[in-house]
Amino acid sequence: MTVWVNDDGLDVRFGSSKADLRLGGRVKTFGAMQEVRIKILGANVPTADAPIDKSVTIPTNSYLDAVTSQLFVDTSFVGSTATLDIGLMNDDGDGTYSTLDDNGIDAAIAVATLVADYDTVPDGAQMGTSPVNSATATLPLVPSYGYNTAAFTAGAATLVLRYRPPVTS
Repeated sequence: MTVWVNDDGLDVRFGSSKADLRLGGRVKTFGAMQEVRIKILGANVPTADAPIDKSVTIPTNSYLDAVTSQLFVDTSFVGSTATLDIGLMNDDGDGTYSTLDDNGIDAAIAVATLVADYDTVPDGAQMGTSPVNSATATLPLVPSYGYNTAAFTAGAATLVLRYRPPVTS
């Protein structure tokens, strides 16, 4: 059950210690645009805004591309009248997160829309802008989600967020 971090930043585990489930990560890209991909599991969507995966972050003040970002539905969602909000949270720097915009990536996507092979370009208020962490402007933003009216019981989608990090000198 011993765990330590190697020089390369990877965990080394022994015994019955298990790895943490990661729902996404950064994808290697060329050029100025960068990309994160995050799996959204319908049964895991909380009632209140919460990070999808705390390890997947976007630098504060990055330009969120409103043209090439996408949401792909892999497996149809189930949940009577449920709707899905996808937003952004501030990393508060102390292990907690506060809501920046709970539906800033996309708002109130109906369960009837979230069917297999559906894909859409998110059109929330933060898309096409450069959102800044309002709690601590030097810390990153974390994609978040939550449902409205009813819970989802099944379904899976992949959120692809493309962004251009701020230029630093």
